[in-house]
Amino acid sequence: MRHFIIDTDTGSDDAVALIMALREPDIKVLAITTVFGNCDLRTATRNALISLEMADVGPVPVFVGMDRPLVRNRIDALDVHGLDGLGDVGYPDPKLSAEKEHAINAIIRIVRSNLIPIEFITLGPLTNIAMALRKAPDIMTKITNITVMGGAQLGFAGFTEVAEFNIYADPEAAKIVFDSGIPITMVPLEVCLSGDGSADAQTILNETEIMELRSLGTKRAEFVVDCNRRLIEFCTKLTGQRSLILPDPTAITVALRPQEILRQYTANITVDLSGELTYGQTVVNVRGGTALDGQAIMHNTNIISAISGKGFKAHLNAALK
Repeated sequence: MRHFIIDTDTGSDDAVALIMALREPDIKVLAITTVFGNCDLRTATRNALISLEMADVGPVPVFVGMDRPLVRNRIDALDVHGLDGLGDVGYPDPKLSAEKEHAINAIIRIVRSNLIPIEFITLGPLTNIAMALRKAPDIMTKITNITVMGGAQLGFAGFTEVAEFNIYADPEAAKIVFDSGIPITMVPLEVCLSGDGSADAQTILNETEIMELRSLGTKRAEFVVDCNRRLIEFCTKLTGQRSLILPDPTAITVALRPQEILRQYTANITVDLSGELTYGQTVVNVRGGTALDGQAIMHNTNIISAISGKGFKAHLNAALK
């Protein structure tokens, strides 16, 4: 059995991702840690607890983490996910409560105290992970992999012309994580759109597929469609047709069902911290080095370029039944 810690800035697509992970057989989620990002920290934590209740799988501890970036001013994505991060449906407060221990301390304690391999899935800014690595660098050797939903290859603009939201929200933290030496699997923004452009890599849900989700007739399926209503509106404006793009759930499929990966490659990722136009960009170097370092091979990231659209949607549907 594989063991995970999931770090989330719980907006509406994070809620879907959490349900998918929590309901996946043969894995164990040891903890959920929350971070600012799509919404403020308090809202992200509330939404994580609501998602946990909706998954209906029993207790999983939720730990509250960082409420701001290491250096820059905080940004959010309320225009995408709604003022409450869950589509402004008006969900009642959760009955569950978060733990009192800070997420950074919880991460360190859990990783140090377990002899089992622990993997991370990050669905928001990387601030919690970076802080834990700085506070306790010894845990680096005990984390087997971090699946990062974040970044974009050149030509797939996200929050800026070249930077994806999760990385741009705290580039300094992202650089710490990518430079840590921990094996990283990056699920860039384009994977939740059309992957590498091939027909089998289309992960966007069209209007028929959205209706099919609701027709599953479960409380979870209804929740997933309703809490993403603001995201559906955003995606419809973006694509010109009613659709739903789910970045964080694609990362869950990559992490939990690697058999659905169609294409991937390794490269060196550097997070830019200085460029006026490129701040927060994940700079991809497939060669791995430069003339200054003798073209040394220094690949630090496995980059996913396409996953099976059919496999992803089957994974999503299975979690909501």
